[in-house]
Amino acid sequence: MTFLAAIRLAVGTLLAHKGRSFLTSLGIIIGISAVIAMVAAGDGVEAKLQERLESVGKNIILIRAGARTKSGTIADATPLTRADAAALRKQLGYLLVGVSEEQVTHRTASTHTANWPTVINGTTPDVQAIRQWKVVPGGRFFTQKELNESATVCVLGETVRQKLFAGVDPVGQTLRVDQLQLRVVGVLVPKGPNPIGDDQDDAVFVPITTLQNKLVGGDEKIYMILTAVRSETEIDPAKEEITRVLQKTHRLKPGNEDFDVRSVAEMAELGYVVTGTLKLLVAVIASLSLLVGGIGIMNIMLVSVTERTREIGLRMALGATANAVLTQFLIEAMILSLIGGFMGITLGLAIAVGLAVAVGWPLVISPLIILLAVLVSGAVGVFFGFYPAWKASRLDPIEALRYE
Repeated sequence: MTFLAAIRLAVGTLLAHKGRSFLTSLGIIIGISAVIAMVAAGDGVEAKLQERLESVGKNIILIRAGARTKSGTIADATPLTRADAAALRKQLGYLLVGVSEEQVTHRTASTHTANWPTVINGTTPDVQAIRQWKVVPGGRFFTQKELNESATVCVLGETVRQKLFAGVDPVGQTLRVDQLQLRVVGVLVPKGPNPIGDDQDDAVFVPITTLQNKLVGGDEKIYMILTAVRSETEIDPAKEEITRVLQKTHRLKPGNEDFDVRSVAEMAELGYVVTGTLKLLVAVIASLSLLVGGIGIMNIMLVSVTERTREIGLRMALGATANAVLTQFLIEAMILSLIGGFMGITLGLAIAVGLAVAVGWPLVISPLIILLAVLVSGAVGVFFGFYPAWKASRLDPIEALRYE
């Protein structure tokens, strides 16, 4: 019997018991579909996280006031100062893209027609290069001169523009924060949510001197300094240099820091850990499903050998070799497993598409995982089908023909 003839015979045998074949393949279907769907979900989450990291700036380093404990709580909330930022600019200008002090307050911004509660972010012109912000054509970011003069100017995030100046070009218009009138000089190109889901466009950006002198009553406490490097390979050396400079500025010994230096990429590592753990968990669950499916295939093939004992005896009496019988039953087990694998891939892809549409993350399907699913399902059929096939090949033709 040729190989193609063996395949046709195997398919015919399985189609003769459609319901039994489907139920036997169910464990394979569940295992493969779980792998496809959850790996696609994990890859989609990672792609979304990567997208949001790009929107924030992967090479950004945050210097925050207060030493952080291992649990993430603040042990010492001693504020940073503008002198700290000046020291970083002077000593690490060769390494850092820029240095920007950050101070925020939550206020309500208003015009003659609308009000909107938002974040007023006091910062410096360096933040535009650090965070790679772009301004909508027709506007600009505030300048160093305006920072030095505590000028009453501001730059809007897209969300604030929509809430306060819907349908109107805001550049040149004014808005009010408390009793302070601010002239809009630009609008930022939308950035979208950051890695933790906060809207980066829901903010009004003003010179930090304006915020300190005219909005918060002269409070010069700074709780964060932003900086950035040109490439990811420079992040760790830059963090070490920043720590060294601030230790010297604060007159602190190593290990006694009252500040925290972290990169945006480092802070996002938790998301990658979670998705990696999710993939591992799915792999375990899928392995159990494949094991159950494989045992089901072995069981049904043993039943098939028993049911077809006379058929096997007749074929061997007519000249079929033990190897031919072994091959025939192995092909049946492999086809049964592969059918489950292809149905699992189809179901997994459908679930992956549904999840991506429902949650709004990118649909990422790896061809490698699909190929792996096909190979694994075929391997399961061979592994769990071998014993029944071997048992069939070892039957004595005379005893098989006598079997009732």
